[in-house]
Amino acid sequence: MLTKRTSEQTTHSGHRVLVTRAEEQAPTLITALTEIGVEPIMVSTIEIIPPSSFAELDQAISELDQIDYLILTSVNAVNAFFDRLATCGCDTCALANLQMVAVGPKSAEAIAARGGEANLVPNDYRAEGVVALLKDRVAGKRLLYPKAALARDLISAELTAAGAKVIAPVAYASAPPADAAEKLQGALADGLDLLTFTASSTVQNLVDLLDAEGLTLARTIPVASIGPLTSETARKLGFKVMVEPASSTLEELIAAIRDYFERL
Repeated sequence: MLTKRTSEQTTHSGHRVLVTRAEEQAPTLITALTEIGVEPIMVSTIEIIPPSSFAELDQAISELDQIDYLILTSVNAVNAFFDRLATCGCDTCALANLQMVAVGPKSAEAIAARGGEANLVPNDYRAEGVVALLKDRVAGKRLLYPKAALARDLISAELTAAGAKVIAPVAYASAPPADAAEKLQGALADGLDLLTFTASSTVQNLVDLLDAEGLTLARTIPVASIGPLTSETARKLGFKVMVEPASSTLEELIAAIRDYFERL
């Protein structure tokens, strides 16, 4: 039977914090949590996988000379796009005549790591920020928006309404890792003091992975969410969001988690 760890078993330096990010993206968060004196427990609830077809993305890449803006809304989108760009026999020279939009600083850094440069970054690091940044610039323009399979329709809908032609091929998909359910059950049984979620999909996948008993226990554990959209998903699924940074970045999330534990 799953058990919830009692407060007597926890010291300030021994708080156990669940990390649900994709495995390849988790090290930064794990290191930062360790540095603030908590114990990160890594159980990824999401794995990045190829889309069912690359046909639409490949077609868009073949027509990059007709694109005015390239919109990349996550590090996953950056990696998926640049990987496919290389597979199609192209390099960053193919991007010379367009404006590249990154949703936030981490995406901009990922673009730079692939040899590109983000020309525009919104102040609000969400899809809403991208829309606000571009809506008055894109009438009559062609936009390429390589997206996740489960991405919201906000960017496509709003920028189409602003007069743009938005091409939005699926660049990547996601799924729970094969061993995630067993690892989650073990982590819950050992005790957790905080759950961290950095995307709505990490919340939904955790819910889908747990049986009724495990989910009931998980819902008693406070949640740290990276931003309002993820928080909304968590609350709708029955979780108590206790930590949400003012800005949707990992650095701000870590600072908010540190402050949360210091207040306990």
